[in-house]
Amino acid sequence: MTFLYVVLLGLAVSLDGFVAGMAYGMKGIRMPLISLVIVGLVTAVCAGTAMALANVLGAIINTQLAISCGAVLLILLGLFSLFQEYLTKEVRSYQAVGEVTARKLSFSVGRLVISIVAKPETADVDKSNNISPLESIFLGLALGLDNMLAAFAAALMGWLPPATPLVMGAIQMVVISAGLYSAKRFVPEQVKKRFPYLPGTILILIGLLRLG
Repeated sequence: MTFLYVVLLGLAVSLDGFVAGMAYGMKGIRMPLISLVIVGLVTAVCAGTAMALANVLGAIINTQLAISCGAVLLILLGLFSLFQEYLTKEVRSYQAVGEVTARKLSFSVGRLVISIVAKPETADVDKSNNISPLESIFLGLALGLDNMLAAFAAALMGWLPPATPLVMGAIQMVVISAGLYSAKRFVPEQVKKRFPYLPGTILILIGLLRLG
């Protein structure tokens, strides 16, 4: 049951990776295996760091309070996911004015990560139609933020298997690969348009179940 819970949690926060994979496939952007592995490793590191911090905090505060805080964080993360489409529309409008370039990479890393979340193909900074290992680090950070928050919240609510970060990283790799493959067979954004509120709804349900 615990493993299923971790997988469900990982899938809930990794569906954006599927959309990113579809975006790359439709744009003809390639992702070598080494870059895909780096994205998975960055995701795992983010989740592992969050779990470690949650364990330290959980040892300090009351157990019931920690569980409640974790559940509330999951619900808030789910609510944010529900409004993510509206938030990213503003960033997409900004992107229409000026694309992120290699020069901006040096001076505005934070903006680059935000841009990747809103428009995944922005990760291909050098426009080579190939996600390099360096570019995959920033892509991993962009896609790993939700994993980090979810792992932190879940770890506050209770014990998670030590392999949780690796599972989340592996799921990220699988969904990106699935997106790249599906881009050859499905209409762009089809899945996301059909199930736009699925990730957020799953997170909210997990949080509500833990509060109950």
